Amino acid sequence: MVQNDGNTPGSGNAQRMFGPQAGVYATSQVHVRDDSLDVLQKLAARSDDKAYGWAADLGTGAGFTAFAMAQLSDRVVATDPTRPMLEQTRRLGRERGLENLGLSRNVAESLPFAGESLDLVTSRVAGHHFSDLNRAFDEVRRVLKTGGVFVMADSVCPEDDEVDRWMNDIELRRDFSHVRNRKISEINVMLADRSLKVERQEGARIFLRFNEWVARTVVPEPEATALRNDFLQAPAGAREAFQIQPSNGDIDFSWPCLVFRAVKV
Repeated sequence: MVQNDGNTPGSGNAQRMFGPQAGVYATSQVHVRDDSLDVLQKLAARSDDKAYGWAADLGTGAGFTAFAMAQLSDRVVATDPTRPMLEQTRRLGRERGLENLGLSRNVAESLPFAGESLDLVTSRVAGHHFSDLNRAFDEVRRVLKTGGVFVMADSVCPEDDEVDRWMNDIELRRDFSHVRNRKISEINVMLADRSLKVERQEGARIFLRFNEWVARTVVPEPEATALRNDFLQAPAGAREAFQIQPSNGDIDFSWPCLVFRAVKV
């Protein structure tokens, strides 16, 4: 495995949040495998069944998306700003016997790859943590070859402004590294502005349970109680959009997720 450990500007919140909890994310079932990874893997697959050359996964966390892309690529580099997460990626990759996996410590807004050097870039449920998604998309366009593929999955908010505000407020109070969940319409404009042509888009759901969700980011009890009350008293639009349902002392809910495949033209 190759490792780059360059500077990681702008990654402080992510490191403070995810560094101490890296082991938890390495075993979290919603991160190990969920609908978003299944759809991402389907959209990333080439119609000719050939392997990509070089691939990179942005905000890889404990590496599960990079592991899936290792099956589709000659070489894949798992990138993340958080060293403990990459240590989990290294450990789990070795357990899987992956010989074509590299590691790089960097933020998505500053990729350590030459221009037009990658055949595939992926990112899964990480974009809402990127400090500047526009800049990250600029970097994706820079490093992709013409005809290269960008496949991304991330939680998104509905087009309704009130529900948008509710979701992003909830997310930030639960996780201080959260930046923003965006509307699908916003993402599509950002892609079009960079000549990243969307070939396919599909929806998925990220199914969550409240108690585990707040425990994973070690939310203090007073804030966890306030968040619980906000879920139970959520406006009708949020209850419907996020499938909020009390369940035996817990709360079941889900975030909508966009998965897209875009090509650099």
